[in-house]
Amino acid sequence: MRRFSAGAARRPWARRLVAVVGAVALVAVGAVAGWWWSSRDTTASAASVERTQLVTVSRETVKQTVSASGTIEPRTQSTAAFTASGTVTAVSVGVGDHVDKGDVLARIDDDDLEDAVTLARASVTAAQDQADSASSTQEVASADAQLASARSQLADAKEALAGATLRASIGGTVASVGYSTGDTVGSGSSSSSGTASEGSASAAGGTTDQTSSSSSSGIEIVNTSTWEVQATVSSSDLADLEKGLQATVTPTGADDTVFGTVRSVGVVASSSSSGTAEFPVVVDLTGTPSDLHAGTTATVAITVKQLTDVLTVPTQAVQTEDGATTVQVSRDGTVTSVPVTVDGVYGTSTVVSDGLSEGDEVVVTVRGFGGGGSSGSGRSGEDSGDGALPGGEMPGGEMPGGGFPGGSGGVPGQAPGGAS
Repeated sequence: MRRFSAGAARRPWARRLVAVVGAVALVAVGAVAGWWWSSRDTTASAASVERTQLVTVSRETVKQTVSASGTIEPRTQSTAAFTASGTVTAVSVGVGDHVDKGDVLARIDDDDLEDAVTLARASVTAAQDQADSASSTQEVASADAQLASARSQLADAKEALAGATLRASIGGTVASVGYSTGDTVGSGSSSSSGTASEGSASAAGGTTDQTSSSSSSGIEIVNTSTWEVQATVSSSDLADLEKGLQATVTPTGADDTVFGTVRSVGVVASSSSSGTAEFPVVVDLTGTPSDLHAGTTATVAITVKQLTDVLTVPTQAVQTEDGATTVQVSRDGTVTSVPVTVDGVYGTSTVVSDGLSEGDEVVVTVRGFGGGGSSGSGRSGEDSGDGALPGGEMPGGEMPGGGFPGGSGGVPGQAPGGAS
């Protein structure tokens, strides 16, 4: 009786031991299952997948281009500034105004300049009278020299007076106004920084396209009927460029492209922010494109070589082995390796001059990686598209035994019934 009672008392402890051992075993099996599942995903993601397709050999135009970047600017622009000294009394234009060549832009106080012209005229008159009354050879020579000097001073005075009125040297739109009433300006008080571009001339009325003001940079005028791109290219592309090449220009943020022609290729390098040598290239845009704005950045593709009406195949279809270049051709359901002669590679297209005919179908093999959709990697070939291995499911369609060990159907490490 006592032995039976002792055995009966030990049964609850034995049941607890069995439960603990069972739970540990379930956790261990769940961890193994989780490792197997993650290993399966990793293997699937790393599995290389191939897909083949037929591409018809066709004729097309191919281009080899050099890329450049730059800034769109009006082709014709000028900055007009006063060449005479004085105080600005009037500014006749504002930013955005349209002006014609010769229009008045601004004026300075010209009272002193008019007085200078009056005095210069009087000096010329006096010198002329002296020259007329001279009798000896020596007197005539001296009088003529004084007359020439007086006339030169009069011409300078007239030029200074004309310079009191600032006029537009080109027709266009006012881009900036650097003068205000009351500003003091003076010739020679600062270094010249003229910005007149192609087609600009000295401003009428004694003004010029150079900045010579002590207090401002003058009045800038741009002609937006014609445009250019001031771009740069790397030194490795310089040898391929020359004047007259065609270019395609894409302004930043624009959907449409415009066309142009290389006007000049620089030979003096400048350093970029990365320290590499870059060379200036100017591209004149064709026609009168609309919706362009000065200072807009743009990308430029300059065509350095172009072939028209040539047979092309996808570059991926071309194989080279042991010095032999071939493509796989499908004819009447049979794929054969055909030797070809290549005339150049142009990005995704390769020009073939011999070995193929228009209409032939070549085999292109695209290689990718399978794997789970959650990984974000691209899929190609026979990938099922659901992140599974080829075949679309686990071997047997499910985990061995139809579920996680123990038949609970829960996640690894979770006790039956969902209890922790």
